[in-house]
Amino acid sequence: MKLKQFRIFVVLADELHFGRAAERLHLAQPALSAQIKMLEYDLGVPLFIRTTRWVRLTSAGEAFLPEALATIAQSEAAVRRARAAGEKGAHILKVGGVDSATAGLLPGVVRRFREVHPNVNLKVFEMLSAPALNMLDSRSLDVAFVRKKPNDEHLKSRFVLSEPIVVALPKSHLLAGSSEISVSEIAHEPLVISGRSSRPIMFDVVLEYLRSYGIEPNILQEANERHMIIAMVASGLGVSLVPSWVSDFKRDDVIFLPLKGGGPTVDVHAVWRKKEQMTAVTDFLEYLPNAKSTDDE
Repeated sequence: MKLKQFRIFVVLADELHFGRAAERLHLAQPALSAQIKMLEYDLGVPLFIRTTRWVRLTSAGEAFLPEALATIAQSEAAVRRARAAGEKGAHILKVGGVDSATAGLLPGVVRRFREVHPNVNLKVFEMLSAPALNMLDSRSLDVAFVRKKPNDEHLKSRFVLSEPIVVALPKSHLLAGSSEISVSEIAHEPLVISGRSSRPIMFDVVLEYLRSYGIEPNILQEANERHMIIAMVASGLGVSLVPSWVSDFKRDDVIFLPLKGGGPTVDVHAVWRKKEQMTAVTDFLEYLPNAKSTDDE
């Protein structure tokens, strides 16, 4: 198996369309199909169900996707680490994790940190919780931001924030002029959501919330990237439930409304190695919310 095949698999899993995936990868469609078949042959299991009308991940494909993403992330981190090691005298701090942190929280934190610590070369990477913890363990990250507090005696963690889930709907929607929206008002709306294979915690939070009201969601489309979800909402295909930071996209054709009663939330925890010697890690943690909390383990 080759890393190239992992990348091709991830793109096809995102697009679920051979033509679009081939265009995105700048490959001929037959070449893409051949690479997927070779990967399936090496694994000994089919990764996709194909018909003339649609493409879907098999259960094996869903299980393989987060591992493929982690493998790609780790290989890229290895390259970055090797290059960084060649930068004589550089102080490099590598942080990364879930999008609520990298897109919603960290821009302001990084700005304040760099004002006081200009000699630290700070790198920020976006990834899911599991790959972030794997990269922390392999020392490819120094601080990881994850959804759930890890149970690992070698790590320390700190709760950073709890972020509300909000409703995203097209500006043309009848409810767009409301100040807030009830779950019953979107009970029968087509839903555009992150797939469980790509964002399992977010997927489970949304489904558990809807089902707690007796609502079986009408999932129209699954998409991995937030900008794709918002683009589909803007086109009128459906509504979505997203972390509140996504409202920073500030599109004129999409409205973000809070849920009545507050709705569900998703948490972010900062995690680092218990015996970390880098003073830059300790310095960086002081700029996070709840920096003075005493719940470190």
